[in-house]
Amino acid sequence: MNQSLSIRAVAGMVLVAFLWAICFPFIVVGLPDAPPLLFAALRALLAGLCLILLAFTKGGRPSYSLRQLLILAAIGFSYTGMGLGGMFLGAGKLGPGLATVLANAQPLFAAVLSFFIVREVVTGRVFVGLLIGFIGVVVLAMPEMEFGNARFSGAVYVLGGAIGTAIGNVLLKYQAGSDDIYWSMGIQLVIGSVFLGIASVTLGEGFEIDWTWSFTTAMFVLAIPATAMMVVLWYALLASAPLNSLNSFTFLTPVFGLAIGMLLFGETFTSLEMIGIGITIVGLVIVVKAPGKTDGGSAVGEEAKVIRSS
Repeated sequence: MNQSLSIRAVAGMVLVAFLWAICFPFIVVGLPDAPPLLFAALRALLAGLCLILLAFTKGGRPSYSLRQLLILAAIGFSYTGMGLGGMFLGAGKLGPGLATVLANAQPLFAAVLSFFIVREVVTGRVFVGLLIGFIGVVVLAMPEMEFGNARFSGAVYVLGGAIGTAIGNVLLKYQAGSDDIYWSMGIQLVIGSVFLGIASVTLGEGFEIDWTWSFTTAMFVLAIPATAMMVVLWYALLASAPLNSLNSFTFLTPVFGLAIGMLLFGETFTSLEMIGIGITIVGLVIVVKAPGKTDGGSAVGEEAKVIRSS
C-alpha cells in the first residue's frame, strides 16, 4: 500500500521531474557547437568527477569487489553510455518535446525487463498500461516517418537510449543502497563517459568544440543540476519514501518537456501526434500508479531502489 508523501518529498519529486525535462532542450542548445557523442561524454565525465570530488570531501574511500565493479561497468555502459548516447544522437533530429515523451517511455521498457530479469510480477493493470503506452509510442513514431529519414532515425536513437536507461535501472536494483551513492554514481558516470568517448572516436566525430556562452551554459546545466544534482536528490527521496509513490510523479516529465518545447522552441504538433502523446502519458500514469503486492508479497517499490536519468 502506498504511503502518503510529505510536502518536502512532493516538492523534491516535482524538481526531479523538471530536471529530467530540461535535458533535451539544453542538448538542443549545445549541439550546434559540439559533436553529439563527444558532448554526451563530456557531460557524463563532468558530472561523474563532480560526484567523486564530493565523495572525497565526505571522507569516504571506495571499496568494491570485482563483481560490484563489473556491475558498475555494465551500468555505465547501459545507463550512461546507451542512455546519453541515444539522447544526444536523437535530440538533433526531433523536437525537444517529442523527444522527451519518447525518452520517458523508459518505465514501459523497465517493467518488461524487470519481469524477465528479476521476475517481478506484471499485474493486469500494469500490462494494460504497457500496452497503452506502446500504442502511444507507435502512434508518435508514425507521422512523416520513412525508413532511414532523419525523424525515424531520431526516434530510434531516443528509444534505444530509453532501453539502455531501463537496463541500467534494473541493474541498479542490485547496487542501490549497498554503498555510497556519490562513489557509485560518480564511477559509473566516468565509465560511461569512456564508452561514449570511444564511440565518438570510432565514428570519427572529431574533437572540435566551439566553447560559446550558450554551449558552456548548456554543458554546466546538463552536467551539474540535470545529472549530478538530480541523481543525488532522487536517491535521497528513495531512501525516505516508497518508489511506487515517487514514480507517480514521472508523468510530469513529458508534460514539462512538451511545455518547454512549445514555449521556448516553437515546437508544434499535429493532431495525430497530440493523440499519440496523450495515449503514451495515459499508459505511463497507469504503469507508475499500479499498486504493488503487499502482505505476503514483495512490493516492487520496496524490493528495489532504482535511480533514473536523462
